[in-house]
Amino acid sequence: LRQHQLVAKTMCLFAAGHTVFHFFNYWYRSEATLATFTKWGWGGTAFFTGCLICFAMFFIFTAASDTVRYAHYEIFFSAHHWFVVYFICLLMHGPIYWKWAAVPLCLYLWERVMQETRGDRPYYVNKVEWIEPVMAIQFRPVHKQDFVFKEGQYLYLNCPYINKNEWHPFTISSASGDLSTGPRISLETGEEVIEVPRPKGLARDEKWSKYCPVGKDYTRMKPSEYLDKHETGYNDYVSVHIKVHGLEFKEARTWTRKLKEYFELMNPTGKFPFYLTHRDERGDIIVGRRTGPDGQQILRVDGPHSAPSEHYTNYGTVMIIGAGIGLTPCASILTSMLRYKWKKNFNPEIVHFYWMVRQNEVDSYQWLIHLITDLEHQLKYDREQKQIGPQYYCEINIYITGVKKEPVEVKELKMKENTFTGALTKPAFKAKQLQALMTNPNKSSKEQVALQNGPESRSAPNRLQDVWVWNGRPNWDNIFQQNKNQRQHGEVGVCFCGAAVIGKDLQRCCQTYSSVEEDCLFSLHKENF
Repeated sequence: LRQHQLVAKTMCLFAAGHTVFHFFNYWYRSEATLATFTKWGWGGTAFFTGCLICFAMFFIFTAASDTVRYAHYEIFFSAHHWFVVYFICLLMHGPIYWKWAAVPLCLYLWERVMQETRGDRPYYVNKVEWIEPVMAIQFRPVHKQDFVFKEGQYLYLNCPYINKNEWHPFTISSASGDLSTGPRISLETGEEVIEVPRPKGLARDEKWSKYCPVGKDYTRMKPSEYLDKHETGYNDYVSVHIKVHGLEFKEARTWTRKLKEYFELMNPTGKFPFYLTHRDERGDIIVGRRTGPDGQQILRVDGPHSAPSEHYTNYGTVMIIGAGIGLTPCASILTSMLRYKWKKNFNPEIVHFYWMVRQNEVDSYQWLIHLITDLEHQLKYDREQKQIGPQYYCEINIYITGVKKEPVEVKELKMKENTFTGALTKPAFKAKQLQALMTNPNKSSKEQVALQNGPESRSAPNRLQDVWVWNGRPNWDNIFQQNKNQRQHGEVGVCFCGAAVIGKDLQRCCQTYSSVEEDCLFSLHKENF
């Protein structure tokens, strides 16, 4: 992206100079200049096509600023298609330009053809979750070999119901393992289920295969309320988490708002989470739905595409940093390591996760609160069962910014909390506890290094197992110095997705705390939004 912007700015500079000097020529020798224009270009169209080129560049460049691109992506996307006018006029403007344009234009056309080909592959939408202002969508390819991805990568989504030609990029928030070994769910409600243990007094020749939703306590349920195996299915999925813009307007103006309302058309109850199913040729219920009420595929997917954070596996130690909705690749990487890859002895061995979120936005990220709770419980179980080695270490630091002086009321969880009934390992904490600690953090981030390295680190009031919650912004200098002093590997990967101002701080720290003499290198892989 940076190279693309640099090339664009260079083109703008030379185009402006080219135009200005033409006006100087006209001012100095008007007749000779006009005579030259009538002889140059296809059919003497140089003057006319030059004006159109400048006109197209005006729309492309003014709509390409970060302000427009982030707040009104639709305007940016539409305005960028003035490049069609730009290239057609440029081919007419300079008779020999085709020699330079032939190869890149052919490559571009090939990419568009491939995008349409990838977008025509069939996908099922499994689940839609909505906790304002974040909408989570789970989907899966009909043929899993059509979508093989790495954590940290992104994809493009298209909704034909809204616009068949409008594609929007989103980072994948799930792990690759979720697409092959997803959880078992209830086919009726879509809720994740766990297996109910076989009763002790049951005869050996009597079959037993019963399940219970994770949000219920099976010890308090009647046996008739249990689910049979045929009433459940596996939810293998790829997920994205989308921040919906334009909620302040009465009518939907943004693509994300229109997508949310499209899903609401298929959700007569109006309740979330919303699970989608279909019936196969035998009439059995299958997880996911492919087509919407308009008869078109609900979502078209183009991807996956490479992104900086996908290189996290190249390091023994990695720092994963996310701010706001930019934490989605972090969630993907964290899930992959703690749920799947550490059991198979994959790198990295040491994971530091840093997440910055405003106090008034904590409830919008309940999905991540539940995810961290489940992952920490899974990690605790794997450690007790010796399924992962002692070299694997995870540390999660959550920074709450914009904290009010007076305590804030802790709201009810909108997502059902896992009861962990019958679990061999009891959880160190539950989602409600983490939410409460994040809503009213009790320790300043200025105390982080001293508290984590002090004698009371295990019993710190802001610690829940491997999770630390801090009031205030992180002090990157202290954090980098601490990780440098405690490093187990010479090279440390730093994967970041978030605001550019944080990226600049991280780049400075990577340069400052890297040292050839001390065999320490911090390698930054950043993605700004």
